[in-house]
Amino acid sequence: MLVKLLKYDLKYMIKNMIVFYLLSFFFAITTRILFHIEQSVIVTILRNISIGFLISMAANILINTMMRSWIRFRDSLYKDESYLTHTLPVTKNDLYLSKFILTFLFFFLGFIVILLCLFLAFYSKENWMLISKFVKNITIGLNMSTIFFVTMFILVLFLEFFNAIQCGFYGIILGHRKNNGKIGYSVFYGFLFYLITQMMVLGLVFIYGLFDPSIMALFKTATVSIDANAFKTLSILASMFYLGIIFIMFELCKKALNKGVNVE
Repeated sequence: MLVKLLKYDLKYMIKNMIVFYLLSFFFAITTRILFHIEQSVIVTILRNISIGFLISMAANILINTMMRSWIRFRDSLYKDESYLTHTLPVTKNDLYLSKFILTFLFFFLGFIVILLCLFLAFYSKENWMLISKFVKNITIGLNMSTIFFVTMFILVLFLEFFNAIQCGFYGIILGHRKNNGKIGYSVFYGFLFYLITQMMVLGLVFIYGLFDPSIMALFKTATVSIDANAFKTLSILASMFYLGIIFIMFELCKKALNKGVNVE
């Protein structure tokens, strides 16, 4: 039954997200073409417009993945569609797991589409050399591999966004227990728990810093320079803490959902 739930959820998300994926690739291609056309004032204007639309579509992929995940969660569990959903022979755990997997798949897919479109639009030996030189200047100063730096940067960013989505789920569950102002309460609780999880990550890093002077130095000094080992430790810690918090929020959401659902 979980597979069937995912099938319907996937159809919903594909229907709503495919236009942003296609437009992103379209503007990536037009940007690529306009970079290779003999430059003129008109071509330059069109190229900048195309780049602007490409960046806009990339932002829309992230924003709409978050928004559509929340809307799908609310509609299937609390709106008219929920009358059918709650008659299915599935547990509340399966219902939440379906939304969790759906969000993970499309958020991961969104990141891949954005990276592919940026590569398609801007890749050239010259641009690659400039980016590589820029990143290497950072990584050489930090005495770490470029692959590690880029991987950890993307991973932490992905986990932070995903944590925000799950906090939104928890906010929706709590907000829809209220008799009035359910949307307002959902936004309030979601934002509140997002702030709490961010403070938890910062607090856990601080606690670790009590045993690691290089990490504690980040809280005590105002300089922007950072020790290589401190950066490695910080990025790994942040990833581990986010994974732990995502797991805790996953369990909290299931527990809260199992307490009952007030269908509108």
